[in-house]
Amino acid sequence: MKSIFNLLVLINLILITVSCQKEQAESFQSLATANFVFLKSIQASNEANEKRSADYSDSFEISKVERDKEKLSITVTFPDGCGDSKFELIWNGLIMESYPEMIILYLRRLTDCTVPGNSATRTLTVNLFEKLGDAALAQRVKIILCNSSKKANTENSDISISSN
Repeated sequence: MKSIFNLLVLINLILITVSCQKEQAESFQSLATANFVFLKSIQASNEANEKRSADYSDSFEISKVERDKEKLSITVTFPDGCGDSKFELIWNGLIMESYPEMIILYLRRLTDCTVPGNSATRTLTVNLFEKLGDAALAQRVKIILCNSSKKANTENSDISISSN
């Protein structure tokens, strides 16, 4: 009887620990830098994935991506009639346990401006070591960067859905 009670106590402790870790992992974190906000949120990442379109994010193009060890630089080009464009880089906080490891980032542009303007360019720089917390991981992780102002092109993807 005592061993069953100890087993139940142990199971409860494990469940409490797992649920606390899940709540912590799903917590919304926003880290502002000079020219954009880095969001670490499963909910925001899922929303960006599901709603990718010109309605979800104002239009922009990713014109260049560079990597220098743990620094990621993303150069974006966009129409900027009002000069108020803000960017969000969204990560779900998950690391795919492949080798090398992979993460998915969604980039979103926000503005209230409807005035057409000249093309503007901005470079967003992310210190991956600060975001991932591991210097070796920050240098080897592969990054999938998604423009959330465009729908994903699934026409030539390897995923096929069939109905029976």
